Amino acid sequence: MKSLKTFIGVVFLSCLATTAQAQVVGIATNAQGSLYYSVGAALAGVMQQKANIATRVVPLSGSSSYTPLINRGEIEFGLLNAVDVVNAFNGIDNFKDHKNQDLRLVGVIFPIQNGIAVANDSPVKSLKDLKGLRIASRFTAQSTMQFVQDSILASGGLSTTDMKVFPVADQFKGMEALGDGKVDAALSCFTCATAQEVNVNLSSHGGIRFLPLPEGPEAAAAMKKIFSGARSQVFTPSPGVPGILAPTRLFVYSSFLVASKKVSDDVVYKTLKAIYENKASLAATSAPMKGFDPATMAEPNPVPYHPGAEKFYKEIGQWPPKNR
Repeated sequence: MKSLKTFIGVVFLSCLATTAQAQVVGIATNAQGSLYYSVGAALAGVMQQKANIATRVVPLSGSSSYTPLINRGEIEFGLLNAVDVVNAFNGIDNFKDHKNQDLRLVGVIFPIQNGIAVANDSPVKSLKDLKGLRIASRFTAQSTMQFVQDSILASGGLSTTDMKVFPVADQFKGMEALGDGKVDAALSCFTCATAQEVNVNLSSHGGIRFLPLPEGPEAAAAMKKIFSGARSQVFTPSPGVPGILAPTRLFVYSSFLVASKKVSDDVVYKTLKAIYENKASLAATSAPMKGFDPATMAEPNPVPYHPGAEKFYKEIGQWPPKNR
């Protein structure tokens, strides 16, 4: 059997002989080279090899472009994070006035981790210490990150209005601003290449350091008030991971596979089963899938689950969805 790695970089996946006449389903992702494209290609490979579902990856410019296509059933599946799926369904914030109420959840695919970084020699030791300092913000081309940052700040009793805002297009430009000394703090995923680069750029300052989120129910409630899907997790130092110099609690949220309600229950059920049973293959093909946890695929969310997903989760004992 061909390795799943042969599917990476291929937009249209060739059908297996047994499904040559079958309808090809699509997975919408961000552009080639993106994190979502990597995950989508891994999922497509598993769906094709393990579920006998002919699948293609459909790379587009972003969630705002492909979500309406999924909603209308023109593309069967796609990847959306925990805040975008709620906003898209309800037609609010970054999806204002564009409701997508035929979206249905399939399951949690992988976690996304973020934190606010400072130079390691900065006197800032906690989120509260950021008050009045310069922070990369606005995220004009990546609106989800403003929700993430506001939620993190809220856990420390702050808001963006307590800061000196330095507008940036996205979190990557924000981290570059930190490396250039234009801001005192910036949001980042700690596994991103930009975090590695800025860590090197700030080597004379000891690299970067992520600020820990506070523990306890009060901090958790403050986060969830802004970002209902927010949670936190302690990460330990690891070779090749910059900014985590001691056990550090950071922000975590989920990325979902979603579908149109027009997709058949059988296709969704078979897709979920293939994903659930093949973590090793997925992790070997796409680095973000190393964080995939088959035991926590059903997570509470205001957006309804697809009936095919509900059937599968009932069979494996993950229904109804439970908070972590």
